[in-house]
Amino acid sequence: MHRPLAFLVTVLLIASGAAALASDVPRPDDLRAMKAEYRRSAPRIADNPALVALGRTLFFDPVISASGKTACASCHRPELAWADDVARSMGDSGRLTERRVQTLLGIGHARPPFDWDGRHATLEAQAVSSIGTGSMSMFATPHEMRVDDIVARLRRSDSYAAAFARAMPGQPINLDNVVIALAAFERTIEPGDAPFDRWIAGDETAIPDAAKRGFVVFNKQGNCVGCHRGWRFTDDQFHDIGISNKDPGRGRERKDDPFAQFAFKTPTLRSVALRPPYMHDGSLKTLRDVVDHYVKGGIDRPSRSPMMRPVDLTEDERNDLVAFLQTLTGE
Repeated sequence: MHRPLAFLVTVLLIASGAAALASDVPRPDDLRAMKAEYRRSAPRIADNPALVALGRTLFFDPVISASGKTACASCHRPELAWADDVARSMGDSGRLTERRVQTLLGIGHARPPFDWDGRHATLEAQAVSSIGTGSMSMFATPHEMRVDDIVARLRRSDSYAAAFARAMPGQPINLDNVVIALAAFERTIEPGDAPFDRWIAGDETAIPDAAKRGFVVFNKQGNCVGCHRGWRFTDDQFHDIGISNKDPGRGRERKDDPFAQFAFKTPTLRSVALRPPYMHDGSLKTLRDVVDHYVKGGIDRPSRSPMMRPVDLTEDERNDLVAFLQTLTGE
């Protein structure tokens, strides 16, 4: 090749590479617009502090389990972002639960229905299930007998009698009011302030450069924002992301909906680094495993979300994405 032509080809290749890199770097206005989508909502203000206080006490007290040994906080542990660190928790009966525990972070802002498969229309309904027939109480005794035992324990307690009287004057101590109090407390569980929040607010030193690049990958090349949008990083919808063929997920509730098969509710990513393993079945051990799963696209089947397609991310982009997710850990 003649020297001038070779030089021209080299210049064009360099220019095209620079253009490709430039296209991945958002303009300042675009970056500001992206960041604006993640500004936090105001925390929920409880209109009945006494009810919230009662719910908090109940949440940490094993008195509301069939055995009297298991509390809500046994699985929803505050130090683990209100989740736990195992693929399947041990229920009150000694049996393993069916799925991974979901975090309660920001649950007061979430849109119903609740649970991985949307089986419960309200937080109160979810609490009833946990106390009576779900992860906390799975004994063979009838549901009514378990509830009667739990309510009887609460009625024998002078401190609970006083707490219920403050929170619900004139109301009886019964299952309905127990779950009303629990749900009132759960709605106050707000994600703590995270380095990402401080960066969004204008502190450029709050997160490392790798995380800033990862934020762009999250919103652009990786299209993670397709499901994990807004300040809670969830659309509160159900998607099949190609994890396994064993659990029908939302399809258990909507058997005739082909797109509900193997679909699960999008979890919040707040404090996600504190709560491995990941996915409804705990099958992915690390955040890098999660990123690699999305890069591959998961199991290809008719119900798989249209957003779940293999995506081309470099090794550096994958690492940057993990660095970004680590900045979502709240205080």
